Amino acid sequence: MLSKRRRVLLSAWIPAAICVVLIMMSSSDTFSSDNTSSFLRPIVERIFGPLANPTWHRLLYDIRKVGHFFAYGFVSVVFFRAWRMTFRLSRSYSAVTASLRAAAVALLSTLALSGADEFHQSFLPKRTGSPFDVLLDMCGAVTCHLILFTFVGSLLELTSTTSPELKTGSRRRAETLE
Repeated sequence: MLSKRRRVLLSAWIPAAICVVLIMMSSSDTFSSDNTSSFLRPIVERIFGPLANPTWHRLLYDIRKVGHFFAYGFVSVVFFRAWRMTFRLSRSYSAVTASLRAAAVALLSTLALSGADEFHQSFLPKRTGSPFDVLLDMCGAVTCHLILFTFVGSLLELTSTTSPELKTGSRRRAETLE
């Protein structure tokens, strides 16, 4: 029987591991622009009609870059979840501290994964490694973190969370003022 701590760690890190494996798989020659073009072009042309080759190549480039942005943004949010759950297992971290540390380490984890991915691609004949792609990946990661903290409510959770000692201290100060 797994302990509660191990169950939490598994539920935190299995999705992150799956994301890393998917990134590694997409870093292969199988996902080069030549190969993705062969199945994406018919789909796009079915929707928008025939495209001239220069137009298609520009559109494919844009689709691939948008994919980088959103894929690494998603991966970074999954890393954030895993790191936050891990940090929250330690009783010494408040929700605020765990979330801020998790965001920082998730962005560093995303940077490491993106850099390793581009480095790996530089050795493949049909792929190129690009520092621009690492920058784009990190822009996606930062954007998704901002969306997470702004619109999903994490920021509200963080700002409304105070430690029990602070709440008790506030009551004592209020009582002494009366």
